Amino acid sequence: MTNLEVFNNLNKQLFNGSTKFFDDAFENIFDTWSKVQSFPFYNVVKYSKGKYGLEIGLAGYNKENVLVEVKDGILTIEGKVDDKNVDYVQKGLAFRQFFKQFELAKDVVVDEAEMKDGLLKIKFGYNEPKEIKGVKIDIK
Repeated sequence: MTNLEVFNNLNKQLFNGSTKFFDDAFENIFDTWSKVQSFPFYNVVKYSKGKYGLEIGLAGYNKENVLVEVKDGILTIEGKVDDKNVDYVQKGLAFRQFFKQFELAKDVVVDEAEMKDGLLKIKFGYNEPKEIKGVKIDIK
């Protein structure tokens, strides 16, 4: 399933009056993300209702080597470790440059990001949409 298909499914759920919109939408998006894995590998975590997160394994990276940014509904995570000045006898760990992007649903926000023990944790929440009230139209 492509990001566009995920986005379209999300929109269908939003406009069909689903009462479980946020949990279903998060689970569908993260289910799709988890089927397409490449470096760096990650877990999708459900902390509580409406609170989800990504745990990204980044052994050897620190917060100075990683950029986390949200712009126009796209979460971008990129990293690079410069180890050219290290004289390795044997190099078993790959410090690859990486670039990952995730399309976030319209009301999803990043609550926080934390790098600890080689694990980048990004926690998500959502802004509840304002209730749309019907407007009576007078007929002339």
